[in-house]
Amino acid sequence: MHQQAIIDIHTHVFPEKIAQLAVASISDFYQIPMVSPGTVNGLLAANEKAGIAFSVVFSTATRLEQVESINRFMAECQQVPALIGFGTMHPDMSRTDIHDTLETILGNDLRGIKMHPDFQQCEADSPFMHELCQQLQGQLPILMHAGDPRYDYSHPKRIRNLALAFPDTQIIAAHFGGWSQWPEAIESLAGLPNIFVDTSSSLPFMQTEEILRLIDAFGIDRILFGSDYPMWQPADEVRLIEALNLSAAEKHAIFWDNSARLLGLV
Repeated sequence: MHQQAIIDIHTHVFPEKIAQLAVASISDFYQIPMVSPGTVNGLLAANEKAGIAFSVVFSTATRLEQVESINRFMAECQQVPALIGFGTMHPDMSRTDIHDTLETILGNDLRGIKMHPDFQQCEADSPFMHELCQQLQGQLPILMHAGDPRYDYSHPKRIRNLALAFPDTQIIAAHFGGWSQWPEAIESLAGLPNIFVDTSSSLPFMQTEEILRLIDAFGIDRILFGSDYPMWQPADEVRLIEALNLSAAEKHAIFWDNSARLLGLV
């Protein structure tokens, strides 16, 4: 087991009765076989092998009527001490819907909001996202899927537009700021003071030199460890970070310090 405490900022879990269907849907969307069941118990078992102390858990509402049940499930997940829930929103929500849902998310002590522009077919800099950030007033971070060459919804340039429009909103651009669009992620997002990136679903797709170039471009204090469970096993993702030519302090920042600071765990 890994000896250092770790926060995994990027995991997906689903209720037992729909987990198999939900995981199959993600697998179909990305044409990648899933390695795990996507349940809370499955995640906790994987975390024990990886030495993960806390996992941020979330799910994306692909239909408006899913928002309430997902947010309720994430609040229930937080009854497990090792789990930190993020809520979700949907682009079909009205201003009043956003307000009421945000009150529920804050009232249940969920620590952030997860959005997936590609799943939800909503541009990262859309009027809906502007309204969400306007109401959010920087109270919670937004973790957003970033990058996919098949779509424009989550392009790093759109995330840049949102970050510049709402400098008080902390944005976690998943997958090193733009899955498979990493040069564009550096160009668009590196150096913005309210942008963080996570390592999820990226490390197996890049050479070591490219990973280190991204870490250097964004800055070690902006990199958050994420496994993207159930797509990958957390223990495997931990080993990929451990294998990088980084100092112990730099690895500690990625595994713990940066996420702890962002989530208010310090």
